[in-house]
Amino acid sequence: ARALRALAAVDMLARSRLLVVREHEGGFEELQKLVKERVGTELVLVKPAELVEEYGRVDESEAAKVAERWVERALEVVEPPRSEIVRSAKLYLAMGRLLERYGAQGITIDCLGLFYAGRLPAYPCLGFAELLDMGLVGACEADVDSALTQLLIRYVTGRPGFISDPVIDQGSGCIIYAHCVAPTKVYGPASASVPYRIRSHAEDRAGASLQVYWPAGEPVTTVKLNVAAKAMAIHSGTIVGNVEEEKACRTKVAAKVDVDAVLRKWNR
Repeated sequence: ARALRALAAVDMLARSRLLVVREHEGGFEELQKLVKERVGTELVLVKPAELVEEYGRVDESEAAKVAERWVERALEVVEPPRSEIVRSAKLYLAMGRLLERYGAQGITIDCLGLFYAGRLPAYPCLGFAELLDMGLVGACEADVDSALTQLLIRYVTGRPGFISDPVIDQGSGCIIYAHCVAPTKVYGPASASVPYRIRSHAEDRAGASLQVYWPAGEPVTTVKLNVAAKAMAIHSGTIVGNVEEEKACRTKVAAKVDVDAVLRKWNR
């Protein structure tokens, strides 16, 4: 059954379409061709202006309803004003319309570069989390390998992925997986949400993001595709808790892992 599920997931990945929102076109055709040949997924380049235009068409009252739902389900709202959460909801709705327009299953955006340049009206963090909760993919930083990995994991397990920047703590034997985007329905779209707080984006204390609390005691698997190298990294561990620390990204999941083995093989 597992083998059949894996084969089905590979087939679904090959029939998927991923939107890549970024300004520069350099190297995109080569990347598009490489991914198509090796994975089968079709990459579609979307200019930021198209996303922003769609954002401008979103009705404010529709976005306000989405924002209110996010706020009602949160443990609390810490930094962002309501207006920032509404902007995040407008961007989420705009992303959803682009996914529908192109018949795509995922979207990844050059979010940091575009937001810092004033080209993006809000961070997409809350919208990405909502897409992941729905069974779609929203991935940070126009990171195609991570977005493809999230699609694959979704097809294999029925659950969302969590892109993270890992911090290895040899003293505790843990890896801290940190990022400002995390799904709340960690057991899949039909499950209840785990607790979360609405925070600012950690790197610049702007916009809105999520601090999500993942369930302790659960096994986790970390996997990452590298399409260009025809490689995949994988390791596993067990969640031991969530880190409350202002440094680094908002969501910080600590998992007990064989850190020495991970370090030995890190650069392979």
